[in-house]
Amino acid sequence: MEPIKAGIIGFGRVAGNHLNKMRETGLYDVVGVCDITESRREAAEAEGMKSTDSLDTFLGWDIELVLITTHSSAHYADALKVAAAKKHMLIEKPLAIRGHEAEEMVQAAKDNGVVLTAHHNRHYDGDYRLVKKAIRDGAIGDIVSIENRTLGARPAVGYGVADYNQAWRITAAAGGGTLLDFGPHWVEQVLDLMDGHKVVSVFADVRHTKWGDSDDLFDITMVFENGTRARAAKADISYYSLPYKWLVLGTDATLVCERGGADSVSIYGENYETKRKDTVEAENLHANIARHLREGEDLIITGDHALRVMQVLEAARQSGASGKSLDVEI
Repeated sequence: MEPIKAGIIGFGRVAGNHLNKMRETGLYDVVGVCDITESRREAAEAEGMKSTDSLDTFLGWDIELVLITTHSSAHYADALKVAAAKKHMLIEKPLAIRGHEAEEMVQAAKDNGVVLTAHHNRHYDGDYRLVKKAIRDGAIGDIVSIENRTLGARPAVGYGVADYNQAWRITAAAGGGTLLDFGPHWVEQVLDLMDGHKVVSVFADVRHTKWGDSDDLFDITMVFENGTRARAAKADISYYSLPYKWLVLGTDATLVCERGGADSVSIYGENYETKRKDTVEAENLHANIARHLREGEDLIITGDHALRVMQVLEAARQSGASGKSLDVEI
């Protein structure tokens, strides 16, 4: 298969992770980088890539796929320019910072005949794959309710390169805050688990309490058209960690999975308790994108799926601001 010629906008820590994974597949030729920070351009050149601080220059290169890993508030403008240049794109989550931006981005990709996908990497987490397989195998019957939540004491400010302002992660104007940082992870997992069922209402508590000027707590309740309720939540202000990440009530049994990275799930029935240690092959997002572009393989994370995630997050933001539940059709 002919390698995909790719380029990166925003060469920070996340982009470096992508670069390594793309190279590991052997399916990409990562040509160059666009970054406004000189030291990051130098880092790209040290990796054997060309670099520029001009997006127009970058989009003029012979590139098929653009990886957008700028800070969240820049995704919208970058994506529209990439779509207009007729180039496919992989966008780091969150897709955008507002629902209407995400809608325009997905539509722009369709209008220009290019592929838009998002890096929802927690779709591939081991704990989630175990939970999904157990439920798909009928281990708990029909889903009644879902809890997918974590607690922590600090935001992810330290995650990034030292030569760029890491405080953007707790700065609202830059798209910081835990709703847009971890919300896409937990909401995407729930939507995938409930594939085929629309969300009909959203109620959320979204608050800023101590870190920067962005939210550091979200607690979202989604109600699906079949009556299932799902809770996706994350707090960066808790000095206690829950013993579990997943708690799923079913009509026949209850599923519990410990914090992310667990190698088993526990199933509790009327007179039994059992642990499942299924072997679930991990999907490779970067290989999937390349095979989709070259061979027509089904795309794991479609633009429409990523858009649903953003629509739920937008509804959560509005609900958190108003203190009221929102009727939706997502």
